[in-house]
Amino acid sequence: MRTKQKAAVLVEEQIARDRTEAHHDARALAIEFARGVPSTRFDPMTAGVVLQPGETVYRQLPLWIRVQQDGYWAEASYADVIVTDMRLLCRFATGGISLLWWNGVVAMNVDLTMENFVIDYGDGQPVSLSGPWVVPAAVAGVAAIYGTQALVDHPALILLRRTSY
Repeated sequence: MRTKQKAAVLVEEQIARDRTEAHHDARALAIEFARGVPSTRFDPMTAGVVLQPGETVYRQLPLWIRVQQDGYWAEASYADVIVTDMRLLCRFATGGISLLWWNGVVAMNVDLTMENFVIDYGDGQPVSLSGPWVVPAAVAGVAAIYGTQALVDHPALILLRRTSY
């Protein structure tokens, strides 16, 4: 097997591991949201962010983010995303920061099989989050927008209700 083929196989294996881990993490996150208590402690000073009073951080995820402008999706940018009960705080590789507040969302589309989560603020520039780790972000979005009961019955999360992945 050539080196490029070996590298491709290793990348595919890593993606498969990430998918499985993200799936299990999303299920754990749903339980944490229901309890209102994150499983790990988060230090905002170390992360260099300022939290709102009462804001709770649940995860820090690697995601790809795209914005739709004039009907076309821009190129995807990699971001380290801090997931809270109030927002997604996205820090891009360029150093820029974008805040996606849950309370301003007017529509959302979750497609876990395609590893895609689109948030629409009604401004004509929906935001697409994607990648294996989008599953926990989608769980947070459903919980924040529709309430924790939606974690049990929202149709977009049916993939998480399966006993195997």
